[in-house]
Amino acid sequence: MSKTGAWIMELQEEFEYKVADIIKESENVADAYATAVKLNDENHYVNWDNSEIECLVDDMWSEVWSEYQ
Repeated sequence: MSKTGAWIMELQEEFEYKVADIIKESENVADAYATAVKLNDENHYVNWDNSEIECLVDDMWSEVWSEYQ
């Protein structure tokens, strides 16, 4: 993989770790959506539109909170 490709994957992984933390700190999924979108808008981790970020949050929300059910 090229250096650029590796760098992009690192950014995506870092974003996903930060989203997991956001989910753990959020009262509800809507708060997590808003915070994750804002984080990406401010830091440009991934080149995704808001609906793609919301899909990630949905998937991760279910994964994180399933451990507590």
